Amino acid sequence: MPEIKKEAIQASLQDLWVLYTDGASNASGSGLGLVLEVPTVEVIRQSIRCSGMTNNEVDYEAVIAGLRLALKYGAKRLKLHGDSQLVVNQVAGTFQIKEQRLKEDQTEICKLLPNFGECQLDQIPRAQNVKAHGLAKLTAPTKSITTGIKMYSTSSTR
Repeated sequence: MPEIKKEAIQASLQDLWVLYTDGASNASGSGLGLVLEVPTVEVIRQSIRCSGMTNNEVDYEAVIAGLRLALKYGAKRLKLHGDSQLVVNQVAGTFQIKEQRLKEDQTEICKLLPNFGECQLDQIPRAQNVKAHGLAKLTAPTKSITTGIKMYSTSSTR
């Protein structure tokens, strides 16, 4: 491969930012996980706690929060990875959106996308999204395991 072609490929890869997003929801609350890989080899990780959202809503909110984070740090070329087949296909227009709340979130994403010179949204397997998934689960509250457990103290004498 000619040297000039190698340099062109290297230059185009240098300004590519990579974003992994995921949402987690349970009866106690919801959380968003974001992992933004900056071309300078830095990684920005963010967990955001939410409440009152469905699994689909938190996946949408994670994409919105991730796009805003990337814009805040100056990303112009972005590759966004998420494990929600529904979100990726609804944003791409492949799947129909029936819920009003999801339509609003999809509209917000479509408003943010033109701020990037290039943005690619890819659906990936959950196994490739472990870090963002872990951050989302970290902030999605869980019920205390000590609820209803009586604590006993014992002492022994010699």
